Amino acid sequence: MDIIYYYDNRLGLSPVKEYFKNYLVSSKDLDYIARRKLKILADIDAKINFISKNQARPTPPISKPLHNYNFFEIINSKDAKTLIRILYFRYQNKIVLLHAYEKPANYRTKRERRKVDIQNKLAQNYLNKFKLNPNKYEKYN
Repeated sequence: MDIIYYYDNRLGLSPVKEYFKNYLVSSKDLDYIARRKLKILADIDAKINFISKNQARPTPPISKPLHNYNFFEIINSKDAKTLIRILYFRYQNKIVLLHAYEKPANYRTKRERRKVDIQNKLAQNYLNKFKLNPNKYEKYN
């Protein structure tokens, strides 16, 4: 299966690829920060490749479907209080990485639930746009 990034024409970028730039290591990073960033990227990459080998089927605990949405989520821990959520769906023989964002590991307030719901709706919007123009994407690398 091919793995691709959804590309948004209006934004002029791929939201997931742009999110991953937060984890690129710079010369300003201390060794432990650089190692942590690289570990997070390596963990996410391993999960994405595992899903690819399983024909994009959600496989708990690595990935699972989201209720009321047409896509799945990959969850990766950033730290003890924060999770990284990567949203994807399968289109023909491709895994389309739609959106990535951070959320609290545990959230109970309506405000936090609303923030997560806004992010999920944004991903659903990306999915709908992709289906209208499935040739606009970037290769995952």
